[in-house]
Amino acid sequence: MGQVIDCVAIGDVLMKELVAETEALKAKGITPGIATLLVGDDFGSKMYRGQVEKFCEEAGFVYFNENPPADVDEAGVIEIVKKLNADPAVSGILPLRPFPEHISDSAVINSIDVNKDIDCFHPYNSGKMALGEPTFPPATPSAVIEILDRYAAEKGIDNKDFYEGAEIVVVGHSNTVGKPAAFLALNRNATVTVAHVFTSMKGNLGKHTLGADILIVAAGKAGLITADLVKEGAIVIDVGINRVNVLDEAGEPVLNEKGKPKTRTVGDVDFDAVEPKTKAITPVPGGVGSVTNRMLMRNALKACKIANGM
Repeated sequence: MGQVIDCVAIGDVLMKELVAETEALKAKGITPGIATLLVGDDFGSKMYRGQVEKFCEEAGFVYFNENPPADVDEAGVIEIVKKLNADPAVSGILPLRPFPEHISDSAVINSIDVNKDIDCFHPYNSGKMALGEPTFPPATPSAVIEILDRYAAEKGIDNKDFYEGAEIVVVGHSNTVGKPAAFLALNRNATVTVAHVFTSMKGNLGKHTLGADILIVAAGKAGLITADLVKEGAIVIDVGINRVNVLDEAGEPVLNEKGKPKTRTVGDVDFDAVEPKTKAITPVPGGVGSVTNRMLMRNALKACKIANGM
């Protein structure tokens, strides 16, 4: 049976570290601050905004909420970004996408001060990450690496020995998770393969995943990774978050009291089938997401120090 990595505990430890570091900065008269930029009222973005606000309060950060209406023009959004760039109380800026269709993602992201780009959206910071230079690594991929780092430390394995030459396969090649996760692993001298939907369409997914010492799955498809796709003794990090119907023994949807199908949250990995084959695995829910926002806040602390010449 594989070890189920306690990502919630890792997140709690990280938060204690963040609080201690924030209090040390406050003792010097410096308080980190995060500003979110939500254009309109996208439901998912509002949920994430609420999480960021909650974690800012818990860590002792100042929180700023910029929420112009959906019909604001692009120039108006960029003016908001410029205002945040110029505000010394704002350490980091987090644009919450999707933006309305008439607002260009790239126009907004390119207007963010690169030293306040705490989720590595700006091409400048993305380029630095690809080159292995110090920057603000994106929150979710860096949460994956943080979980692996702490797992290795728990086992008494030096990071150098843990990563160098290890076969790491990333399933998914999105700009937000798959590609940056691959770069972060490559920067640690792992042997990295990136598989994706087109790999699967060619029938070659298992050819790659079965060779993985560490399998990072971020494809956005529930139950994509089954036991036959995982090597015995692999470490599996499941980044996927999917809502699926709860089914009864006959395979029919279970209805709630309102007559609508009940749903549950699952990852991209068939956890029950895969877990017995693994050395270690992250659960969903209670997995990578428990660490992600803490990594965002770590970046904001770093940005705050840069702004204050520390």
